[in-house]
Amino acid sequence: MKGLIIVFMGLMMLQFQMKAQESRIERSTITIPNSTRAVMNLKVTDRVYAPLKSFDIADTPVSEVRLKQSNWPLDSLPKIEAPAAQEMRSDEKNKTAYGDKYTNAIQLGLGNYGHTLFNFNVGYSKKENKFLGIHVNHDANQFGAVQSEFSGRSENQVRLESRSLGRVNYWESTLGYKQFSNYYYGLPEIPSYTKLSDLQATYSRFSAEGKVSSARKNVASDYLFTLGADQLRNSMDLSETVIKAHALYTHSLSEKLRLKLVGDYIYSEYIPDANLQKWTRNLYRLNPHLSYKSSRVSLNAGFLFVTESNEPQVEKTSVFPMLQMDFGASDYIHLFAGVGGDVQFNSFQSFLQQNPWMRIPSQLKNANQVGHLYGGIKGIGGNKVIDFEAKYDYAEYADLPFFINAVGASNKFDVQYRGDLEKIQVTNLTGNLNLNFSSQFTSSFKFNHVIYEQLGVQFHAPHVPSTTLSWTNSWRISPKFMIAPDVYWLKSLFALEPVKNQLIEMDDILDVNLKLNYFIKRNLNIGLSGNNLLGKNYQKYYQYKVQGLNATLSIAYSF
Repeated sequence: MKGLIIVFMGLMMLQFQMKAQESRIERSTITIPNSTRAVMNLKVTDRVYAPLKSFDIADTPVSEVRLKQSNWPLDSLPKIEAPAAQEMRSDEKNKTAYGDKYTNAIQLGLGNYGHTLFNFNVGYSKKENKFLGIHVNHDANQFGAVQSEFSGRSENQVRLESRSLGRVNYWESTLGYKQFSNYYYGLPEIPSYTKLSDLQATYSRFSAEGKVSSARKNVASDYLFTLGADQLRNSMDLSETVIKAHALYTHSLSEKLRLKLVGDYIYSEYIPDANLQKWTRNLYRLNPHLSYKSSRVSLNAGFLFVTESNEPQVEKTSVFPMLQMDFGASDYIHLFAGVGGDVQFNSFQSFLQQNPWMRIPSQLKNANQVGHLYGGIKGIGGNKVIDFEAKYDYAEYADLPFFINAVGASNKFDVQYRGDLEKIQVTNLTGNLNLNFSSQFTSSFKFNHVIYEQLGVQFHAPHVPSTTLSWTNSWRISPKFMIAPDVYWLKSLFALEPVKNQLIEMDDILDVNLKLNYFIKRNLNIGLSGNNLLGKNYQKYYQYKVQGLNATLSIAYSF
């Protein structure tokens, strides 16, 4: 591992909370399934190496307005956290009106392929309504199967946080630093004279965020304002700064009707290298709408105005209708539907989160979801033993990004945009079924099938599987022992051979994993995780084969 450089200052609070799976349909929450979804999904490369976690970081349950994220979330393989075996700290002396006074934890782990793991969390509250804390994380291993010394990855992170609950406002601030490295090992063979530094890509990311929201209950108006900034840098003079501001205001017009006003502003400065000029981009989003809720119906209706500027003095404004409905046909069955559209702000940081072997792009574009239609059904039954959801989702896109192997450097990836005059048509058929037999045993099935049309000749949505199935489970065999097996199957993966521009069909992926957790004491447990139990050197991205069976043994202590 390269030297770990961590520089930090600020205030922080961490609250840990044991959480169990729960089945429910909330009448007060309208279902908006993937109204702004990324279609470059399924990061198989981010297989979880860490053992089953016995405690988790949770948001403090304060009176806070919750809303849809302004930018599209990055999809990943569906993972369900298993319920905790037992509470590690439950004494009343640790409770305050705001939440747990402190819950501190440390986790150490070692595994094959050079895997090292360190996780440290500490939080403290001198006063019941003020919290400070720090989170430190290290995770490194040799991910690839091709000359493993060239396929290492490393992630080092520190995050500081402070939270304060007053009579009028709730304040939260976060300061973070993250350093992550990967090697461009995706080559048929690596020459003997190659140095590690020739293939290494290391990035540093600084982030800061502040949030203020209303802390008063049962008031006619609520608000939330968030301001955050991220800066990404590397040793090759790359620099990308992204500043995001988000605001929400709601006002009750009657018992069932509310006026909501949501606004976003994103500012970006992007410098690919020292020889290119700074590239400034902007995006404004305004979403006024009315929200109606009754005992059976939830309805959001309004408009979404988006103005974007990817080039100096050039602005583009889009207007989308917004209609989202949830109808409770019975106490156990809900029908939902909606229409709309949106614009996704793409940054190099967002691309790296999906593919760490990206070559630095000279151009960045936003993806425009010019039209969107969805509908489905969800339900719950059997004394809350079963809950399910099935939906149909259709959208059309302009400038939809895909990852392809770069010409002249096939072990790196470029982003290619599709959809100009002829828009890309994307249909998603999804479903999930959750079985919650008891707090001792849960099981979840997820299905996704995506169809792309108007992509062009010999272009099959590279590195995006057409069908994905997952089966995740959690079984608490005894108060001290828990087992969590899961299975993932990805079918129809394609890539473009960069030199001949030929379509390549890759093998389907079957990934089987198992996690074990044993509690020696209430606050001390040992975890063992085994990933890729079938030992397949599959590849989600062309030429990037993964290691076979890998295992990690760890010990976690809460104090």
